[in-house]
Amino acid sequence: MRNRIFFVTTLLALTLGGCLPERPQNAEETGVYPKVFPSDFGAAVPVNIAPLNFRVDEECDRVFLSVRGKNENLLEYSFDGNSVKIPVADWSKFLDENKGDSITLTVFLNQDKRWLKYKAFSYFVAPDPIDPFLVYRLIFPGYQTWNMMGIYQRCLSDFSVDVVLDSRLMPYTCMNCHAMAANNPDNMLLHLRENNSGTIIIQGKKIEKLNTKTQNTFSAVGFPYWHPSAKYIAFSIDKVRQLFPASGHERAHALDMESDMVIYDVAKNEFITSPLIFSPDAFEAFPCFSPDGTTLYFVTAKATAMPKEHRDVRYSLCAVAFDGRTGQLGQTVDTLISSARFGKSVTMPRVSPDGRHIMVTATDHGNFPAYYKDADLYQYDTEDSSLIRVDMLNSGDVESYHSWSSNGRWVGFGSRRMDGLYMNVYLAYCDRDGVFHKPFLLPQEDPDFYRSSLYSFNIPEFSVKPVQVGPYDIERVAKTSKGSQVRFDTTH
Repeated sequence: MRNRIFFVTTLLALTLGGCLPERPQNAEETGVYPKVFPSDFGAAVPVNIAPLNFRVDEECDRVFLSVRGKNENLLEYSFDGNSVKIPVADWSKFLDENKGDSITLTVFLNQDKRWLKYKAFSYFVAPDPIDPFLVYRLIFPGYQTWNMMGIYQRCLSDFSVDVVLDSRLMPYTCMNCHAMAANNPDNMLLHLRENNSGTIIIQGKKIEKLNTKTQNTFSAVGFPYWHPSAKYIAFSIDKVRQLFPASGHERAHALDMESDMVIYDVAKNEFITSPLIFSPDAFEAFPCFSPDGTTLYFVTAKATAMPKEHRDVRYSLCAVAFDGRTGQLGQTVDTLISSARFGKSVTMPRVSPDGRHIMVTATDHGNFPAYYKDADLYQYDTEDSSLIRVDMLNSGDVESYHSWSSNGRWVGFGSRRMDGLYMNVYLAYCDRDGVFHKPFLLPQEDPDFYRSSLYSFNIPEFSVKPVQVGPYDIERVAKTSKGSQVRFDTTH
């Protein structure tokens, strides 16, 4: 593709007008918005986000793009074909000059040697930056095939992607549940299953492999959440099974046949727990700590016959006190969202960095909403106990896993809204009044990326800096270490 790229201000345009690309002359006004992908018109975007490249879904010989900001700041480009790829350096500078304001994009198309001008659309450039990295897993959309997958980190201010670990290094190894303490990969972990199985825990440059199946637990741990002190990690222990219906509209069900919770003491290499979160009478799962470390949130449902009664299982959001000095849990469990009163099942709680809100996914039943079209995002207010459906973030399809940026101004979440099959990442701004703005699709350098990709995005987690160890370092430990056996403390 041959591009002519210009970054000018009004003064420069007046002074050096001869340097500008040839503007479309006598363009015919269409009065409609251009058909483009992605079409995130009106979204709020971070000041440090990569260019919002797009594809024009109309036949044309050339695209002319004009991007206008405040004080008549102007970006203008001419592209052969129908793909718009904005240079990173120009875009970054332009957003910084227009933070806290809106930018307007006008598209012109050349068809049969005549120019068409389309209705302008805009983005709001939020002044609050997003965490610079996003860590996620790529996996085939059915989740049952895991011989080709990987965990990757994407720089959000450009399009660079680095491997954390993938199937080329660890063939026939399922890797999942990556988690960081307070969005910082200095304390990080991920699980390996099947070949070279174990939990990989990373602290600074130190990499260790743990064996987490004990005589007191029915399987290895999963679904981790770090305590803000990085001294503890809460896990659930789950017996997950998948069902693939032969008829109907649902492709699959992921069922939690049995679950308990434990807390791992990093220094002591042992699990501690309590009957309040480790009971044969209940399914307890998806733990997360409050930002101050004094509360453990989790979801729970009454234990029942599975899979026979899986459509009757609904989880409630609960909380129990936690003492980070002693590792002791409180004596009582508080129910924050009762599934009986709410009429839905809630799962995947994630607390905002200020501790004010807990975002959950709610669906008709169950604990794994990735396949259920009714799965939506809700927000619980820890101060007034209100629960609202976050309509701005939801669609007619699945909304699932979600996470907060370290400043609490951005959320990333998985959604199948694009085509009902692939899970993709959307990013959304939460302003200082707690109001969510229209989300936008994770930008890609090639506007055709989503048309050709065969992978779903899974578990998007923000990170304040790159992962500090390389994939070969993780591979070496995973393949050569027998793993340190975690003890189970029965005294609590």
